[in-house]
Amino acid sequence: MFIFTRLLLEISEHRILGNLCQITIPVRYTMRWDVYPKNGYPGFSYPQGGQYPPTSGPQIFPQQQQPVPQVNSGPPRDGTIGEDTIRASLISAVNDKLRWRMKEEMDRAQAELNALKRTEEDLKKGHQKLEEMVTRLDQEVTEVDKNIETLRKKDEELGAVVEKMESQSEYRDIDEVIVPTAPLYKQILNLYAEENAIEDTIFYLGEALRRGVIDLDVFLKHVRLLSRKQFQLRALMQKARKTAGLSDLY
Repeated sequence: MFIFTRLLLEISEHRILGNLCQITIPVRYTMRWDVYPKNGYPGFSYPQGGQYPPTSGPQIFPQQQQPVPQVNSGPPRDGTIGEDTIRASLISAVNDKLRWRMKEEMDRAQAELNALKRTEEDLKKGHQKLEEMVTRLDQEVTEVDKNIETLRKKDEELGAVVEKMESQSEYRDIDEVIVPTAPLYKQILNLYAEENAIEDTIFYLGEALRRGVIDLDVFLKHVRLLSRKQFQLRALMQKARKTAGLSDLY
């Protein structure tokens, strides 16, 4: 609305200017014609009395250029510029200026419209990304809630089992809790426990030697005996595991 208001104001100004031009007196232009003498051309004289100078031969008269009348270009002597001509000129000038201003305003408005369209496209893309992020976050929140509920149930189950084991540990021995299902498995369990006991014994003998509690000879003597015993236990355990169909441990 602001653009068209400005255009209407300019049209009003040009209309006022046209009305002022209509009440002015038409300008008359005159032409100036050069007037030359009627009795001959300037710069040329005729001989008087019919007398001619005596000549003894052919004479050459100097050639003189004939003057050409000069005519000033312009409208006729009594021509005038009518009101219709002035009005048409003003209307043409106003139309040209209005077209130029309207084209300028339209170009600027089109540039602003293009910028707004680009901004709208960017906002739409950002809105779509935000919707995708919100959807993904909702899915993650739902999955986390499910995991929390599952962990809560597992925690309750573990708490019940721990409470049950604590109530039974006062009256039951650990050897009674772990009972193999077959004699062969019991033998494998005993061999494994004895082999680990020998491993721990060798470790503590090394600590005693490092601290100076025992000397080197005593350490080597006991380590040699324990290592031989450990080798026999490992060989027997490998044979038992093979008989039970279990994989090799070493």
